[in-house]
Amino acid sequence: VASIVDAKMREIRSNNPSLDTSKLAVLTAVNTVNEYLKLKEQYELLIKNFNN
Repeated sequence: VASIVDAKMREIRSNNPSLDTSKLAVLTAVNTVNEYLKLKEQYELLIKNFNN
C-alpha cells in the first residue's frame, strides 16, 4: 500500500512541483478516494447488469 501511495504522490508532484508536502498528501488522498468511488460505482453497475 505504501508503495502505491508513494507512486501516486510522485505522479502528482511531477505535475505540481510547487505543492508542499501537506497539500500533496491531501491531494493524493482526495484523488485516491475519488478513484475508489468511481471504481465502486462501476462495480455496482456491473453487478446490477450481471444480475439482470
